[in-house]
Amino acid sequence: MNDFNENNNEIKTPSKPRKEHLTAKVAALIAAVAIVGGGSGFAGTYFASRQFSNTVVEDNVPDTNNSTPSPDIDTSAPTPTLDDLQAGLSAPTANTSTEIEYNSDGTYKYTRDLVQAVSDSIVYIDVSIDYNGSKTLYSRGSGVIISKNGYIVTNNHVVESGDYFSVKVNDNANGGESKTYDAKLIGTDSDTDLAVLKIEAEDLPAAVLGDSDKLHIGDDCFAIGNPLGLETSVSKGIISGLNRQVNTANYALTSIQTDAAINSGNSGGGLFNGYGEVIGIVNEKYVSSYAESLGFAITINDAKSVIEDLISKGYVSGRALLGITYTLIPESYASRYGIPAGMQVKSIDSSLAISKSGLKVGDTITEIDGQSVITGDVSKILAAKKPGDTVTLTVVRSGSSANRTEKIEVVLSENTGNT
Repeated sequence: MNDFNENNNEIKTPSKPRKEHLTAKVAALIAAVAIVGGGSGFAGTYFASRQFSNTVVEDNVPDTNNSTPSPDIDTSAPTPTLDDLQAGLSAPTANTSTEIEYNSDGTYKYTRDLVQAVSDSIVYIDVSIDYNGSKTLYSRGSGVIISKNGYIVTNNHVVESGDYFSVKVNDNANGGESKTYDAKLIGTDSDTDLAVLKIEAEDLPAAVLGDSDKLHIGDDCFAIGNPLGLETSVSKGIISGLNRQVNTANYALTSIQTDAAINSGNSGGGLFNGYGEVIGIVNEKYVSSYAESLGFAITINDAKSVIEDLISKGYVSGRALLGITYTLIPESYASRYGIPAGMQVKSIDSSLAISKSGLKVGDTITEIDGQSVITGDVSKILAAKKPGDTVTLTVVRSGSSANRTEKIEVVLSENTGNT
């Protein structure tokens, strides 16, 4: 039996340092690369992104100290809003000696001019882990500069396993050299697969965030990122679909579908419209023996509120939390051993409201507000709630008959990402 929290995430024992899991990680990475090359599962279908889509393995990477350290972020300074960060940014213009031509709707006529104008807003991210006291490269991905002072948005699955982060910023448009910075992880959100990094720099080539609600199927789009380590690679396509529901473990993302080529390492890069504005954050591709050219990006309008919360709070606000860990007892196991099926409580967070509800360790929760936790998805039940809401738990008390139940009212707390 595995332990879970109420978001249906398996509880990992924190006492073991990450470096002890490197062998398993490497084995999983090798398997993932093989799957990407040859297909997987029934008809070879699966979504390639999340943990392994951008992964490379490079043992014993030395710390060359060629990056610019980022000092600690000044937490006493007022937290900027996304509007503050985007203030003063205007539609990008290519730095070229020839006159730029535009279409009648204001979009770039030539892809080369658009790419020259926006490509420097895409950064190359190296993610390293601490392995036996040595800084070891673990994975690589892409990111989008969203402010001149160094805020960068990327995917959660790009950074989630890392201990150290470095960001390479290019200055191709002005003929300058690239520069690498140490980056600080500001916040992550696994539900929306978004994360924010911060480097200490000024006058960076920040991208302008567009309006993904104005997209139409058939619009041109451009994916810019670092697939397979090939820096600032560009692929062109169209918007193939809108409002696609792509499910993560606990959340349904509203995504843009595109036929622009998406490959390992594009994760966290930008999907641009014809005006040179970011309309999505690339995070997924569909791999199947029956399908090709199915790439997906998180809509920038959905991403904006998440980005703001990650910058200001380090987590996404407004999500309800019960405040327990539990073992899920399936009906087959329960009938075999004569115990109640449901969520058997393993621990209760003493700092949250649930600790005052009367719920006890060893109790088994069978329903939340009348919805079964055995056949239903606990995370989806809680997703419909807000912090401060009161829910009624149907509970079988430890040591009592399986037919005797109690009703316990619990006030939901806010999930700050720390439990």
